[in-house]
Amino acid sequence: MEKAHSAMPTKVNDPINMVGGFRLVPGQYYNQGLDETVVSDFQGLFDASIELDPYSPVRVRGMLKIAYDVDSDQITIKKDQFYLQSASANSTDGGVVRRFKVLPEQILEHAFFQAVWFKDKELLKDYADQTGMTKLDLSIHFIRYRVEPGGASYSSPVWLHQDDEPLVFIHLVKLTENAIGADSVVSGMDDMPTGVYRLSEPFDTLIVDPTMKHAVTPLGSTGGEAHRDVMLVNLEHSIQQN
Repeated sequence: MEKAHSAMPTKVNDPINMVGGFRLVPGQYYNQGLDETVVSDFQGLFDASIELDPYSPVRVRGMLKIAYDVDSDQITIKKDQFYLQSASANSTDGGVVRRFKVLPEQILEHAFFQAVWFKDKELLKDYADQTGMTKLDLSIHFIRYRVEPGGASYSSPVWLHQDDEPLVFIHLVKLTENAIGADSVVSGMDDMPTGVYRLSEPFDTLIVDPTMKHAVTPLGSTGGEAHRDVMLVNLEHSIQQN
């Protein structure tokens, strides 16, 4: 697919420390009494909502961009569905206006998403209190890393990076048992890893802010197709709206 470039700033200055760089959250924090049928139904919705990433053959994905009014607690769907990162945040696709398959609005009403959103809103409201910004732009990403034995599926960017987004919530939807790798890594600005963490069960979550760097290691397989399905809830910075 042809890449459309944007003349956006190359870096976000003065990031806000929202979670001390990162916060690892066990799935039970989000899953308050939902049964397995809710999880499996959402996994099916996830599967039906994604298609091959037009910018990389190693991922399958979809995205829905929304606006959240903190004062009214209302979500609206953004008219222009695009995703933009700075060159500093993404050395591979930074500065490129990317467009993915648009996720169905019904995901917002699903009990799985509602359970996640109910908790994520707490930090979004904290951010609004700190900045005075009550109208927030967010993007919801369904990303599947998919691989056969002997191959590798990886993120963009591939390794440690500092996000443009003031907050990114990485929620695990599914990790197959034959998956190798797909571990979350965090570091300071010196690129020296300080921790490695694994999201293994549905709802397991890593929350990151731009005061530290993070990455996910490439995904491999012990046999048969392996995949890692994640839902990202990204609080986007104003520079990403250009």
